[in-house]
Amino acid sequence: MRRNTKIVMGMTIGVLVSVSLFLLSKRLRLSAFKRNLVSNAKREWHLWGKPLNVGGKTIEKGASECTPIYKDRVGEYWKKGTGRNLDGCDRSVPWSAAFISFIMKKSGAGSDFRYSSAHNEYIKKTIADRKADKKAPFLGYRLNEKPVAIGDLICYGREGQGGYDSTSSYKSHCDIVVNVNKLKKEAEVIGGNVSQGVTKRIVSIDRKGYLTDPHQDWFAIIKNYK
Repeated sequence: MRRNTKIVMGMTIGVLVSVSLFLLSKRLRLSAFKRNLVSNAKREWHLWGKPLNVGGKTIEKGASECTPIYKDRVGEYWKKGTGRNLDGCDRSVPWSAAFISFIMKKSGAGSDFRYSSAHNEYIKKTIADRKADKKAPFLGYRLNEKPVAIGDLICYGREGQGGYDSTSSYKSHCDIVVNVNKLKKEAEVIGGNVSQGVTKRIVSIDRKGYLTDPHQDWFAIIKNYK
């Protein structure tokens, strides 16, 4: 009986060690920029109370954009991300792109990313670079061209606007991919100005990692090669 117990314990420890080593190796494969990007996005999410959206529905609520402390935090996104003097109470102007710009700049994207108060500006740039076969750090692909990976951005059109081949200005939104689980067929993404805060969404993918989520009009994945 003791021998069987030792065998079971040994197998359990072996599995735990293997999983730990796999997760560690996965993390170490990320570039310093991607690690910073994910870490900074998660830090902001924690700051906002860890609001969570699953299957298009709000599961956990967090802080709100036009309340003390948080309106000023949105002001930081605007000022440091885009140079504009707005805050969380300026609700007529969406701040989700300012959030992405802030995180990208803080994480060390430097001149490789087009900072903007409108998502479509950097989306169009990455798609144009992809179509021109440029070797750029950020390239925009169609959803069926590339699987999602940690550090990528996934983007959708708002109010029926946008699309992969759109060249004029349009309303859109992008989230940062912070985790991918192909076995569960889901990815975790974090974005700003979602449910009035910095929110994590669980989106569906297939076993190969391609985005299949039906809850938004997703049309592009920006691969992060930096």
